[in-house]
Amino acid sequence: MNKPLHGKRSKIFCEHIRSLREKAGMTQRDLAAALGREHGMVARIELGERRVDMIEAFDVFEALGADPAEETLELMKKFKDAK
Repeated sequence: MNKPLHGKRSKIFCEHIRSLREKAGMTQRDLAAALGREHGMVARIELGERRVDMIEAFDVFEALGADPAEETLELMKKFKDAK
């Protein structure tokens, strides 16, 4: 299965993460610190240069103070609409 890094769904995911981070009043550095990771990782996620698996997405949502189940459902709706 082809998994383009820069497809529509990837862009939706990146924008969703960035939007949540901004709504939480966090910088990329703040989010990276909350995740115990390097700043570059968050930047690469938001730029669509790094894929995120479900476990990482769960951790990111929690670090942003968001409900992982609600955010996953919201993303699934956006992905379906983008098809």
